[in-house]
Amino acid sequence: MTRSLTTAVKTELATNDIRPIHLITIGFSTPVNLTDCAFPLTSSVSGSSVTYTASSFLLNITNFTEETDITKTSLGLSLSGADQTFISTVLSENITNDVVTVFRGLLADDNTLIADPFLLYKGNIEGFNISETEKASVLTLTVVSHWADFDKKNGRKTNNTSQQRFFSTDVGMDFSSQTVLDIKWGRA
Repeated sequence: MTRSLTTAVKTELATNDIRPIHLITIGFSTPVNLTDCAFPLTSSVSGSSVTYTASSFLLNITNFTEETDITKTSLGLSLSGADQTFISTVLSENITNDVVTVFRGLLADDNTLIADPFLLYKGNIEGFNISETEKASVLTLTVVSHWADFDKKNGRKTNNTSQQRFFSTDVGMDFSSQTVLDIKWGRA
């Protein structure tokens, strides 16, 4: 992904006193704006002024790689389940394909946000996992790049009529409606 860095960001990167922060927007039906900074920050990276809430519930953003080839990339975004709001949201809403953006910003010496954080990652929620122990509850969102559906064949259905349309001699879907619970769909 090519990035245009502002002069202010380039100057700060050259100082060797880099203080990076993340500005994260999770596109639930009511969007959630979080930062891993110790205090709230306001930025207009998304086109309008948005306040990103400092949250101790933001636990981790996994590393991800960038490729020059067209490939599916993903990252994990871990949130504490101590605030039941996040768990309630993922269990009660259809969050699949909600957009997540992660911007990286830099703080100046006076704790102000240096102009124009850059887009680090943008993707859609593919799924989630809730992990609970006696001492912790963690919600992990799996966010995938827009290339995740690149190989998907639109318009295809898992029934015999659709299969016959593309492969007239294949009878593999004759009983698909009866065995749909036993078949593991998707990639291994």
